[in-house]
Amino acid sequence: MRKALTLLGIALCITALGCAKKEGSGGASGKVTIVVGGWPSGDGGFKAALAGFNERYPHINVEFEFTETGAYHQALQTALAAGQGAPDVAMIEGAYIAQYRDSTALLDLLPAPYNAGRYQNDFVNLKWDQAYSSDRKRFIAVPWDLGPTCYFYRGDIFEEAGLPSDPEEVAKKISAWDGILDVARKVNIPNKRWLLPDAVTIYQEFFMNRDFYDKQLNLMMDRPGDEDCLRMLVTMRGEKLDMSVNMWAAEAYAALGTGALVSVVTGAWYGGFLKSDIDPNGAGHWRVTLLPGNLPFSNVGGSFCAVPAQSKRKEEAWAFIEYMLASRKGQNDIFSAVDYFPALKTAWEDPIYEESDPYFGGQKTRALWKRMAAELDKPVYTTIMDTTAEDVMNRSVNASLDQGITDPGAIKKQAVSDIETATAELKRQQIQMLRDAGVWNN
Repeated sequence: MRKALTLLGIALCITALGCAKKEGSGGASGKVTIVVGGWPSGDGGFKAALAGFNERYPHINVEFEFTETGAYHQALQTALAAGQGAPDVAMIEGAYIAQYRDSTALLDLLPAPYNAGRYQNDFVNLKWDQAYSSDRKRFIAVPWDLGPTCYFYRGDIFEEAGLPSDPEEVAKKISAWDGILDVARKVNIPNKRWLLPDAVTIYQEFFMNRDFYDKQLNLMMDRPGDEDCLRMLVTMRGEKLDMSVNMWAAEAYAALGTGALVSVVTGAWYGGFLKSDIDPNGAGHWRVTLLPGNLPFSNVGGSFCAVPAQSKRKEEAWAFIEYMLASRKGQNDIFSAVDYFPALKTAWEDPIYEESDPYFGGQKTRALWKRMAAELDKPVYTTIMDTTAEDVMNRSVNASLDQGITDPGAIKKQAVSDIETATAELKRQQIQMLRDAGVWNN
């Protein structure tokens, strides 16, 4: 979904991010205005929780400036560098957080009057830890959501193919690689219906926490069971059981909406995409269960919110973040609207986590995601190389499969080589950042 912008496009996005900002006192009404920037469907979530915020802070008017994820981040980076044009509250996608964590263009939220550290124990460590600077002296963003990784599938098509459709039974069926292959063969209609957009997304699940590197920046590609998974992917691609397209491509969206694609492996937030964009008429067809292959619980995506240092409304921007992300009501109003699973652990105590979801056939999806999220309380080491490593790994493994390479060891060796080549310059930059922070000892 990340698309490059032309210089003109970047300029337009900067204008969009900052054009609505009011820096005056608010006039006779006594209200002040803050601008919140991000990408859909974050605006839908915030708007769902806005009534509660307005009740608590009637003097703060909120305006939203939202655009496509990649375009938004490029515009934000340019605005931060320029010292003008950034929103008062800036969303940051989890994939990008390592690129911002050492930026002094974002406000440190640890000192008064923000005192963000008091909320640390209320949040999942996996996400909270990622917002510290390299020297851990600054904290630049509050976590919004998690993406507990799971398997979305069409229960009606599973039944049609003679397969179980109950989530627990499906989880047992796909817990072994032979089981997921059997499912793929049974739902397949050659050139008409496939199990997955891209089978490599299953292999990516070994790395979904984006823990590609250790603290010495060694690439860690060996994971228990990874070669068994690659062996299964060789068979799946060889038998054309996956569509072999990016899950965000237009043809994948269309196929998921019509049932030509039967399942997808991704984060809990994808439920909101299914409901609003991909298959709004699919209520009752979809189900959710655990990952194939007995893969451990992991996280994909998840966002943060930060306050650019250039903001003229820092305390009001902090009030917005504090209410939306650090209060149970704010987080759960958002979650109810857009399936952004809260990174705030105290939010999980609400009764809504035991409610059934009609879109997923009455399944208690929130309870499932809560079970997964509880296992994500361990920090991981993130770097500015992670998103490149992820993208290159996906392309490399896909290329090996398409070339007919069948040896899992050879596929992985090629992926390692491709990643190290693609990240060489970023690694030098990461080392310099760590040296500047006084934490690089190698």
